[in-house]
Amino acid sequence: MKELWTFSLAALLACSGAAFAEDARTGIYPAGNVPIAPYSPGIKTANGFLYVSGQIAYIGGEIPEHARDGENDVQDQTKIVMENIKSVMAEAGYDFNDAVRATVFITDMDNYGAFNEIYGTYWGADEMPPARAAVEVGALPGGKPGAPVLVEVSMIAYK
Repeated sequence: MKELWTFSLAALLACSGAAFAEDARTGIYPAGNVPIAPYSPGIKTANGFLYVSGQIAYIGGEIPEHARDGENDVQDQTKIVMENIKSVMAEAGYDFNDAVRATVFITDMDNYGAFNEIYGTYWGADEMPPARAAVEVGALPGGKPGAPVLVEVSMIAYK
């Protein structure tokens, strides 16, 4: 009898665990944010975390002309990247004040200051930007001749 009870309890826990696993995360797909590879723009978990995939300066599947014309390209691309992140966060019910971690990939550390000029505008003076790492990389995915991707940012938010 004890073995039957143990088996029944184990089966119940396994089934409820499977159901929980299905509900434990939700893909976030804001309109217009079409991934260029097999990934989700965001994943929201049942425990309150939101993982935003690395976003690049794509609008409608390409970098707009003004963000690759040789004038303020890093700043223009950073603005698009941050707006893409904002759309993923908003679709999930989060905002930049919920961000706890950011990772920045930049193709030239000489552009770090220009990047920060735009990035910093997404938090007010009395708000706390997330913890962050910044890494210089040789190249980023999605770049095309005459339209290199200069910056990519991913974020983790919690609420």
